[in-house]
Amino acid sequence: MPGTGIVYAGTRTQTELYARWLTHNDISAVEYNASLDTDSRKEIEKGLKENRWKCVVSTNALGMGIDKPDIRFIIHLQMPASPIHYYQEIGRAGRDGQTAYLILFFNERKNKDGIYEDARLPISFIEGARPSETKYRQVIDAVRNEPLGEKGIALATNLRLNVIRSIKEDLKDMGIIREIALGRTKTFEYCMDAPTFDMSTFEALNKAKRKDLQKMIDYVFTTMPRMKYLCQYLGDETNADFSMTCDNSGLQKKEISMTEAGLNEARAFKDNMFPILKAQKNIAEGIAASYYGTTNVGAAIHHCKYENGGDFPDFLVRLTLKAYYHQFKDKSKFDFILYVPPTESGDLVRNFARKIGNAISTPVSEMLIKTRKTDPQKIFENTYGKKENVKDAFSIIGSVEGKSILLIDDIYDSGATIKAIATLLMKNGAKEVSPLVIAKTVGGDRI
Repeated sequence: MPGTGIVYAGTRTQTELYARWLTHNDISAVEYNASLDTDSRKEIEKGLKENRWKCVVSTNALGMGIDKPDIRFIIHLQMPASPIHYYQEIGRAGRDGQTAYLILFFNERKNKDGIYEDARLPISFIEGARPSETKYRQVIDAVRNEPLGEKGIALATNLRLNVIRSIKEDLKDMGIIREIALGRTKTFEYCMDAPTFDMSTFEALNKAKRKDLQKMIDYVFTTMPRMKYLCQYLGDETNADFSMTCDNSGLQKKEISMTEAGLNEARAFKDNMFPILKAQKNIAEGIAASYYGTTNVGAAIHHCKYENGGDFPDFLVRLTLKAYYHQFKDKSKFDFILYVPPTESGDLVRNFARKIGNAISTPVSEMLIKTRKTDPQKIFENTYGKKENVKDAFSIIGSVEGKSILLIDDIYDSGATIKAIATLLMKNGAKEVSPLVIAKTVGGDRI
């Protein structure tokens, strides 16, 4: 492919996976998604315009505001939810009038329910785009009692932040709640003359989106020129000449079939692709041994934590050690190891930390203790609830002044527990706190 371009992936995790895979194959790439902070996103957008990388691997968070006329290719690894979404995204290529290349990957396999594998993700987004009626009523009931900001609604309802934000906008549009300003804080209150809440409009919208998705699948299998299909979908009955513009109008059709050697290389890469836990305030960059939901690691952790499966198996120790040696080049940088005290899993993390400590010849300290009972973080659906659950829940018995500390836990989700402990350690004079966990989840609040 000539020039630089954009590779669109379906999820945040996929942007990291594919960007690192391309880099592994000597193709310069960087990931872009909504979880990045504003400064990072601006820097990547600037780098795209300056051609710093061959491609940016992004979710659809890389928006319409990208003004780069010479994007030479756009590749979709995930089918968009509708022809409109696809048209908007491919429309960012070749604005300078020169030739640009557009590729949409599509997996023709179907699951046991007869649904195309590549349609599962957009279907899940469609189904999750509108929360259930029960969740709408939870928010209505919360603000009916008293005006609340986003944090107050989150703590009152235990709903995900993206769900709350979607509901708030819908209820404002329907005239059921209104936004009021109290100083710098946005607060939402119930409108006393509010109309009756009605879900029927949203149900009709859901059906329309499923119809749009089917039109996108039809685009994949159409035999007419592809741009003609898109134009007709958008109501443009143009008589333009579409010859030699796509695989249906004279260009070569392409089918990809991986060789066994290629598959083995990809599997080996995935098995050794350790998720980075990015540095934040009070926390140095750390690493996870795997993603929780995409490998057998999650099943092994679940068996040990919730099914009385005993200590974490040795293969998790070996995998985590592999991640440790990959991340920390200075193997003697840590003065000691601390582990996150348990909520309900007994000595699992302590025993795991001791095995890691023995392997890297680093002592495990017992100075980090829990000062009050907390609930399992998994029961909280948003970061506000997770933060409140662990706020002021830990203490240190001993000195951490000037020490570099490796902080071990089993699962990293929102990172609220790690952040709370790292903040405590840094306030007590620790030099550096680096997290090492078995698995990072692929969920969390989505914006």
